[in-house]
Amino acid sequence: MLTLYRSNRADLLAQLLATQLRLEPPGPFEPVQVIVNTWPTSRWLGEQIALGNGAGIAANLRFPFPSARLRQLVAELLPQASPDAPTGAAAGPDPWRAQNLVWPVLELLPQLLEAPEAAPLRHWLQQRRQPPHQLDLPLWQLARAIADALDDYGLYRPALVEAWLQGRDCDASGRPLEAPWRWQPLLLRSLAAQLPELPFGLRARQLIAALQGGWRPADPPGGPLRLFGLSSLAPVQVELLQALSAVLPVELYLLTPCRDLWQRRDGAGPSEPLGAEWLLEVPGLEARFGRLGAEFQQLLEGSGEHQLGQWREGDLFLDAAAAARSEGREPTLLEQLQQRLASGLSDQAGAADALHWRPGDSSLEFHACPGRLRQLQVVRDRILQLLAADPQLEPRDILVMTPQVEAFAPLVGAVFGDSEATGVALPWRLTDRSQQSEAGISQGLLALLQLGGQRLTASALEQLLGCAPLLNAHGIDPDDAGPITALLQRAGFRWGLDGSDRGDDGTHSLSWAIDRLVLGLVLPDQPGLALGNTAPLAMEGSLEQQGQWLALLRQLLRSLRWLGRRRPPAAWVAGLRRLLTELFGDGGSAAWELQSIHAALADWAAVAEASPLQLAAPVVAEVLGERLSESSGRFGHRSGALTISALEPMRAIPHKVVVLMGLDAGQFPRQRPRPGFHLLEQQRQLGDPNGGDQDRYVLLESLLSARQHLLISWSCREERTGEPLEACTPVRQWLEWLGARLPQGPPLRQHAAHPLERSNFLPAAPWPPSSCDQRLLQARQQLEQQLERGSEPPRGLAFSAIASAAPAGESPTPQTPADPWGALLAWLEAPQRQWLEQLQLRPQEWDSPVLDLEPLELQERQRAALLREHTGAEAVPDWGLLSRGRGLLPPQAAGELERQGLEQRWLSLQACLEQLGPGERRPVAWRDLSGDLPWHGGQLVLVHTARPRTPQRLRLWGELLLAAAAGQGPSGAALVGRDGDRFRVLEQLQAPSADEAEPLLEQLLAWSHSHRTPCWPLPPQTGWAYACGEVAKPGQGRGWSLALSAWEGGHQQPAERREAVQALCFGADLPLSALLTPERQQLALALHTPLLERRTELKR
Repeated sequence: MLTLYRSNRADLLAQLLATQLRLEPPGPFEPVQVIVNTWPTSRWLGEQIALGNGAGIAANLRFPFPSARLRQLVAELLPQASPDAPTGAAAGPDPWRAQNLVWPVLELLPQLLEAPEAAPLRHWLQQRRQPPHQLDLPLWQLARAIADALDDYGLYRPALVEAWLQGRDCDASGRPLEAPWRWQPLLLRSLAAQLPELPFGLRARQLIAALQGGWRPADPPGGPLRLFGLSSLAPVQVELLQALSAVLPVELYLLTPCRDLWQRRDGAGPSEPLGAEWLLEVPGLEARFGRLGAEFQQLLEGSGEHQLGQWREGDLFLDAAAAARSEGREPTLLEQLQQRLASGLSDQAGAADALHWRPGDSSLEFHACPGRLRQLQVVRDRILQLLAADPQLEPRDILVMTPQVEAFAPLVGAVFGDSEATGVALPWRLTDRSQQSEAGISQGLLALLQLGGQRLTASALEQLLGCAPLLNAHGIDPDDAGPITALLQRAGFRWGLDGSDRGDDGTHSLSWAIDRLVLGLVLPDQPGLALGNTAPLAMEGSLEQQGQWLALLRQLLRSLRWLGRRRPPAAWVAGLRRLLTELFGDGGSAAWELQSIHAALADWAAVAEASPLQLAAPVVAEVLGERLSESSGRFGHRSGALTISALEPMRAIPHKVVVLMGLDAGQFPRQRPRPGFHLLEQQRQLGDPNGGDQDRYVLLESLLSARQHLLISWSCREERTGEPLEACTPVRQWLEWLGARLPQGPPLRQHAAHPLERSNFLPAAPWPPSSCDQRLLQARQQLEQQLERGSEPPRGLAFSAIASAAPAGESPTPQTPADPWGALLAWLEAPQRQWLEQLQLRPQEWDSPVLDLEPLELQERQRAALLREHTGAEAVPDWGLLSRGRGLLPPQAAGELERQGLEQRWLSLQACLEQLGPGERRPVAWRDLSGDLPWHGGQLVLVHTARPRTPQRLRLWGELLLAAAAGQGPSGAALVGRDGDRFRVLEQLQAPSADEAEPLLEQLLAWSHSHRTPCWPLPPQTGWAYACGEVAKPGQGRGWSLALSAWEGGHQQPAERREAVQALCFGADLPLSALLTPERQQLALALHTPLLERRTELKR
């Protein structure tokens, strides 16, 4: 007998099943098997059965999936019905499953290519010129696509497969197969001759035929065959259930919106698929979202051609609207929709059955949000509002589903885990992420495999070092991943494992960088010292830390070399087991991942160990990645916390609050394209799988599963450009349908793009405030206060309260520095940087991108540094020798050009200095200031190997004032800098007398002391530009114009406001009018006018 129980409530079906098990309990050692389609459904159903038996305990329950259980039944019964049929294995891997079938396909491809029918495949392979017995990623993807197609044929086109095996090359309608696809039946026949059993669909048809012929098993399987919560099955699976009803009880517990979903149309046969007329003939939401369930019911209840046992059906439909009225309240919009589906009301229903939505009804809401981050913020805050409004609502009663789990995953913790922002600790659990999506052993191993044989770059190695179990296994703190990457960058690593990857030039390879670090342990790091082409580089840290870092890097180098070679599957399996131990040890806290990886390797070896194909590492990554992803989604769904999951696992499980998030256009319904040779794409039949129909049915099942609230959100703006986006087609259809039936329109809310928008914190009837973020509210209140005082742009730290406060733990009175002269020079060159360093702020310390390519020429900053290091050399430096083994100079001819350019500049600099007279450094002291000053002849000279700017001018000015005040009587000062590719004196300063120098120097000291705690309010270049213009042309606005160009930037002139230090101190958007106030204009003149009056700029 086949019994069909239909209901629009999964909990009612679960209660019915639990009651039946309680009234007719199985034997104490008899397992109870219930076929389900997801792991979370099995967990939930087990809980419901336990709650329904009175004792709260349920044991010996088994929840197989449909394909596994039905294949087991066929393997048990078919040998009895047809002794000549291949026996098959009930418990072993299915050889016709795509991930197992791909290996025989690869084995038979060379033989297939010799046939004339395989001309399309042969042409494709000839274009690629693939060496024999080598398997790379494109060939693997082709073979996998073929295996997927054959797997689908066996389940959804068993009659077609049967015809092919009989030698008839036809399509599903019986017509001759087109020439480009005739290689498929040829390959299928070869596979059938090699594999130990036929595809499941054919073996099921054999069993069905035997049962239809009157055969009955002598020992039928014990216990009923129960199926719970399935929304679809392949036609041959349904036929098998109908035939098996003759020998064992079959019970189907079907969650459906209504009793007669598939019958709501006229003039169609029971075996015809639901086509375009479905949308026109079926009322309401069923037509838009229900084709998947309708076709499943059509298969179950259609012609009955294969129904051998008795048929019985029972309905348990709840009228949600009537239940609400019995409780003395008006039904919500959600309950009205559920009742409308269950009763089958048409769109022409009377006024008494018309939909109505009252203000304050939050049962169904649509939220258009600009971007993923705003979606998460809106959903979180709306959930908090629902929790606050209903004391009976708990986090475990809330389910958030999304088709974009991986896209939302990096943002979920930052939003749902930010309890300080909302003041509420909301427990949550993110599920359905594959193991390779987490930064664990699986991800690290797959990342290594994907790099095997590929070009290794510094950024790829940086991502690899982000694997915490890898670092933990080598005794390294995961926080050291960044310093290790920075060390490799300093050592010169850019790309390649060794010289074999770089045309026999190992410079900038990983092996060369490691050798530099190893040499640095025993040899000094000094220019010119190198062994071959490798110079030592000193490492920081303890000797133990250095050893751990080098051991990890050398292990990665060995592993990547091993992974770069092709080998057959058996060698891969053995080698990867050894590699796992070498890289990850016992796994530590992630040891559970090692078990799943070894299980995946064992499963792979069982089906592919005999293959002679030479696999590249990226192919192995694809194979293992697929097998590891099978175990994702088993756990975490029933944790007692708010659950965030993918669409499939929990969509039929009832929750008080259901949220469908991320239903963006282009992402939902998800597209699952098939290759052009896939025959299921050419002619659609009843029950064919369709990803779009499956996703649309999620909306119906979510509508049935939501008990109190259903929230739907999507991105309404493109995140990068801000362009408006429409809702996905199903949501747009739902909104249009509701808009035509609700006078006030659908319950849709458009949310502001910016989280600080004022409207986010105010109610907009009938909606509450969209934000519950207290931190954002405080920020908005501060903005409101600023707006009340006048619209001013955000200012930097120099204008905040911290500017006038002493650093924590220090006295407000400035302390005398240990080196007063050095402190004064540092303040003159970079007063804002000095102030930030007192606050322990270094805005440029993280500005170090990981470089994957070595430059083809030196940067000007690098040239200046090399010249500065060797300014005092007696002979022309040998730049090639000094930089040998360091990777400083570009290779080949580019390096020779750089050496010539450096030599030319060095000679030019030396000639310039010789013209100024012999150089020496003389000690100088005045009061508590003392130091050594550079002299050439009778004047001070400052050499800057780049283009001088304000810091160099002020340094030279300070040195000149100190020498004059100390009575050394300098004749002046010269600023030597680069002019193109040569050096010359760019500026000269006239020396003041001792009496003139002392008050000027005292003024500089006073400013440096008084602005050690508050920030010096003048950016260097902007203040200098203003003073230059005003001194040259007083009162004509020249100073303001020059200052504006310096601050805002201009033609080939960078904006000083964009510099990290100045942006932090003053604000990158601060206008010059707010920065250069009259008081600061006078301060700029007071600082620079004495210098400008004695300055002479020398032209060429």
